[in-house]
Amino acid sequence: MKTKYILSLLILFFAALACNIIEKEVNKFAGHDEEKIKRLKKEGNKCEAQIEKVEDLNITVNQDPKVRLYLEVMPPGEPSFGAQVEMVVSRVNVPRKGDYVTVYYNPKDKTDLIVE
Repeated sequence: MKTKYILSLLILFFAALACNIIEKEVNKFAGHDEEKIKRLKKEGNKCEAQIEKVEDLNITVNQDPKVRLYLEVMPPGEPSFGAQVEMVVSRVNVPRKGDYVTVYYNPKDKTDLIVE
């Protein structure tokens, strides 16, 4: 009888572990990598960026579209630079060309960037 319960607990443990791993991968795919967000908010530079182009990637996550944003990042006191970010956005609030967003970027690697 105890073996049956131990086996059931082990199966539940591994199922929960697998769900956690899958959730992290889905979040990364959707552009919500929590570790990257925490790291860049702590160590990165914050500034404004203007959206130059929005490209629909024809992928949806929970009915929300995944898009590629082409940005002109404008750090104060430094030259602006172009960047691309893929992320899932709200279907009712899709960003448009000309909109401004807040970004965090790694000053050593300007391709390492998130949109707040």
